[in-house]
Amino acid sequence: MTSVLTIVVPVFALIGLGVLGGKSRFFPEAAVTGLTNFVLYVAVPALLFRILVRSAPMEALNLDVAFAYYLGSFAVALGAMALGRFAFKLSGGERASFAMGSMFSNTGLIGIPLVFATWGAAGTVPLMMVISFHSLVFVTLYMVLHDLAKSGAVGWRNVGRAGVNAIVTNPVVIAIVVGLAWSGAGLGLPDLLGRIIGMLADAAIPAALFALGASLARFKVEGNVPQATVMSLIKLVVHPLVVFGVAHYVFALEPLETAVVTLTAGLPGGLMVFVVARSYGVYVARAGTSLVIGTAGGIVTLSLLLAWLA
Repeated sequence: MTSVLTIVVPVFALIGLGVLGGKSRFFPEAAVTGLTNFVLYVAVPALLFRILVRSAPMEALNLDVAFAYYLGSFAVALGAMALGRFAFKLSGGERASFAMGSMFSNTGLIGIPLVFATWGAAGTVPLMMVISFHSLVFVTLYMVLHDLAKSGAVGWRNVGRAGVNAIVTNPVVIAIVVGLAWSGAGLGLPDLLGRIIGMLADAAIPAALFALGASLARFKVEGNVPQATVMSLIKLVVHPLVVFGVAHYVFALEPLETAVVTLTAGLPGGLMVFVVARSYGVYVARAGTSLVIGTAGGIVTLSLLLAWLA
């Protein structure tokens, strides 16, 4: 547990510093947005590209990693939809947001830093199998569910356009595709280019964690807090256990692969849970509250998960 805490405590300490920064006058909303964009569009892609070029990942890619994660996640989503309907009597749009908050992980701002800090590049390779289409699949799914619940809110044409746009413009997907092609071609990294990419990559983890905290500083704990707490518990406890069961017993993944997908499933909810809810004007307060509760609770649950998996 001591070794686990040496990983988890610095991660959440940086998030905590980001929260303090976000509440201060030094990081207004525009500054937080700029920092988050730097992380998602520059630093994290540089980190992923460097890992792919250095680790020869084509030999380690295993599609079963993605199948295990997505099968388990869809099972949790269906269960959450049923719980929302029969236990909480939620409307269609509310059920969609409740389900998304129950299984949509924050893979970019906390998943990559935590997995990299725990297992290094070896753990980041299977993580890429999960995150390559994470936002594309799940954000599109929940937009469709919201549209079904509120006919014409965005429109099927716009949903399809959003899905295509998520592939073409997603910086993580671009970095992975380019990194795989670069690695497969055996081009290596010239010293000058390697230094530039290395400097950007080294900034990814601390900047991502600080940006996450600064973003969370703008959320308030309000709305139906008990319901948001249930959503967070499903995300932090049920989701990783279901994914672990699928990965270990159905697909018989290697121990490292099983650990990575389980930890990824156990991450707190991603900011897109709030973004999608706000775009439809449904379940907004509870979505934001679940992110605050989930991130705070992740200090405990992720520590326990790592003690079990690592």
